[in-house]
Amino acid sequence: MEKDITKNRHRGSVNSIAAFAAIKEKLPKERARVLEEIDSSGLIGITCKELAEKWGVGMNVISGRFSELKKKRLITKIDRREGSGVFISSKRLSQLGVLAERK
Repeated sequence: MEKDITKNRHRGSVNSIAAFAAIKEKLPKERARVLEEIDSSGLIGITCKELAEKWGVGMNVISGRFSELKKKRLITKIDRREGSGVFISSKRLSQLGVLAERK
């Protein structure tokens, strides 16, 4: 069962509850889609803003998926770019370690 990870932030707003109910069935597929994009960004990583621009959607459409993936430790914030967190898939962290050792 999907849980609304922003529940504390919106404090039970009727609009927010309705919005979550409308999308909760799509969440696993959307999360996988976001994770695939983050993984395909390689070690350069990607920000929520960059992905939103790439897909032609508002950041609010996908920011929750970033939060969910981060909470599940499937993505890791490695830096900041233009005021936004840069994320890579957690499976790429070992690649970062190898590159750091080579420098």
